Amino acid sequence: MRDRDGPATASPDLPVVRQWVERNPDASARLTETVEHGGDRVVLVVSFPVQEAMLRAQLEIPSLVQFPELLRFRRWKPTEQETEWTLQWVLGLMRRQHDLDLPTKVTSTGPHPVSGLIMITLDRVDPAYAAELEARGNGLTFVLPEPENSVSLAVAGAASPYYRVPDAASPTWVTVEKLRLS
Repeated sequence: MRDRDGPATASPDLPVVRQWVERNPDASARLTETVEHGGDRVVLVVSFPVQEAMLRAQLEIPSLVQFPELLRFRRWKPTEQETEWTLQWVLGLMRRQHDLDLPTKVTSTGPHPVSGLIMITLDRVDPAYAAELEARGNGLTFVLPEPENSVSLAVAGAASPYYRVPDAASPTWVTVEKLRLS
């Protein structure tokens, strides 16, 4: 909103939208205020990593606010640097997990092709560990619900079309062979 003969001020809907974001942590929404082009009005921008969460917010939030025309909903992707750091963190965990004697192992990781978030696969269903990894990933990671057989990083570089994980030195994909236990 605009003060008399002054610059645009904070949106009166900010507290309501902030409460929605806080009540829906699974949406991983990011809330920002920005001045509309021309400086007349403040708009609230709610960004989401997942399309379904954005569509849900588009249905729920407008009925809660006074000025729904000043809402903007967007998909966001992490920056290249955020993706690289997060991927290196997960790869480092994969390298150390046997030394740490973790009961659940990370078997693969890599950026999601649409959202850019870092996907993590575990060797077994472990909701507590999955939640911990997602929390430590600052909204940039998600654990796939289906477990997958373990893949050793020692075989990264073996040629096989069966499995793909990112190389530890870069976020590019390399092919590695999945170990088969008989």
